[in-house]
Parts: sequence; structure tokens; C-alpha cells
Amino acid sequence: MKLALTDTSDVQVKPEDVLCMFHSTAVTGMDVCMRKQLIATTAQRWIHIHNYATKTLEIKRQFQAGEESSAVAFHPSGFHIVVAFADKV
Repeated sequence: MKLALTDTSDVQVKPEDVLCMFHSTAVTGMDVCMRKQLIATTAQRWIHIHNYATKTLEIKRQFQAGEESSAVAFHPSGFHIVVAFADKV
């Protein structure tokens, strides 16, 4: 799919969903990796790492009771992530 930077009315762009497991509660943080085809999402006690190219869930991890995540960010290399909690990072 190619996207034009100018106004071209004849080009149809169809968005695609990332179809894999979703969170059952509100998403509190999200980041997209620039070097890899990954999206990280957090929701209270869960973190999901999605591969948007293959539309699969790569990693699903639950945190301990009392740990609720509020934000997530990828390192520019794509090999590390940072998850923010109320009392620690």
C-alpha cells in the first residue's frame, strides 16, 4: 500500500486492524517500536506485545497484585521496554 503526500482523490486507503488478543480493561499506555513491527500496550496489571505485521500476540505478561501499569515505551533499539507504575519504573 502506498500513501501519497499530496491530495489524490482517486486513491483509496483501507485501514487494517491488528487482530489478536485485546485487553479486557482500559488501555493505560501504548507505544509503537520504530525498528521492529511491534506495538506494546498496557492495561492495569497486563502488558501485551503485538506484532502488527503477522497480526499475532508475541508476549502477554501479568504483573503482581498491587502493581498497576500506567505507561509503556520502547527503547529505540527495539530490544527493551520501560513500564511505568505508580511507585517505580
